[in-house]
Amino acid sequence: MVYKFYNLSEDKEESFRGNSEVELADAKLVGSSHGYLALFNQRNNNHLFLYNPITRRQIRLPPIENLPKPRMNLTPNGRGRVSKLILSSSPADDDECIAMMTFGPGDRLAFCHPCHSTEWTPIGQLFFEVDEETEIIPSEENYANPLTKYAMSYARAYEDFVYCARLKRFTCITQFEIDLFNRCFCDPICELEDWDLSDPHSPITATCSLWLVSLSFDGQEWMTQNLSLLKKCRQIPYLIYAEAQNQLFVLIRFVMDRVAPDGSYVPIDELLYDPISRRLLVDTYPYKTIGFCVLKVEYFREDRERGVEHVRLVKDSCSLDGLTMFVGMNHSFAVSSANFPKLKPNSIYFTDANKHGDSIYGGHDIGIFDFANKTLSPCDCYPCVDIPSLKRKTPPQPVWFTPSLY
Repeated sequence: MVYKFYNLSEDKEESFRGNSEVELADAKLVGSSHGYLALFNQRNNNHLFLYNPITRRQIRLPPIENLPKPRMNLTPNGRGRVSKLILSSSPADDDECIAMMTFGPGDRLAFCHPCHSTEWTPIGQLFFEVDEETEIIPSEENYANPLTKYAMSYARAYEDFVYCARLKRFTCITQFEIDLFNRCFCDPICELEDWDLSDPHSPITATCSLWLVSLSFDGQEWMTQNLSLLKKCRQIPYLIYAEAQNQLFVLIRFVMDRVAPDGSYVPIDELLYDPISRRLLVDTYPYKTIGFCVLKVEYFREDRERGVEHVRLVKDSCSLDGLTMFVGMNHSFAVSSANFPKLKPNSIYFTDANKHGDSIYGGHDIGIFDFANKTLSPCDCYPCVDIPSLKRKTPPQPVWFTPSLY
């Protein structure tokens, strides 16, 4: 197997021959981080491993079968599911490197130390739980009939996560969506969790709500002109931490789930119906990214009367401050375009997301979104995919890769 890379900074293609001993034939790409590809082989005992295509070093990760309730996390035929995996650093340089992944159909969290862990440690609220609490109302009529209250803890599904080297912690974002129909932001749009995993036996977390206090389309003609279409799109959030700027960003990717050959949106009432499975064929149309919205996360102290001591305030951004951002199945990151003149400044380079598992298409949704001009263009390293010409998934799925020589 030969890995082909396009070097953006030098505008050239490079190739590296893979290790024939690595179980790559049926492996699925589930991440790219710090010079390593995260590969998951469902057909071969759910093997999960890291692989450096330059040095051909392979690191086997702990099995996923030891995670809680394997019947819930595995399919009936025993196959597991890993959505995304990133690293805190290169395992070749740091024995304390941490791998974090989302697993199972509910995208729960787990972590391990690639260099010395023998099992994954699940964290966060994994399952829906109900705790029964009995409360006696101090009145004569209610004393004999105490009221029962139920404290419910909902399982958390995580959309994305990122590691901050400066703060030495992971930040994770839960299920997320902005209501573009009603921009009255009285309630938080999601929650962020910060995880300090320096002590694997005692993970420390801090949860805070994410409030969107303003989302103005003033001066953003692209958002205004495409608002009706954006309301029909799937919203995929990404977390990016710009280390040099000490700034956390939330990127919202707008993806049309169903695109007709002419590029228009396919409404649900026009979907084909399969009488055998008795369902609409929602996954027989290709999908396409049409743009991004970028939010800056700021910190402030909330009124304690509302029961929240620390909240993160989000404001929409009209500029990327000269940054170039990379999102997809990789660990999301940003670089200054001043240091990489070959890159387009104030732009978002994107590859396909692992969010359309049932679709017969995949790997084609790649390009560059000029955030200043709100325009889409193909990557120089990848041909522009014509929607009408799409026939099947593109194996393997393209991904951004930051090389490591160790």
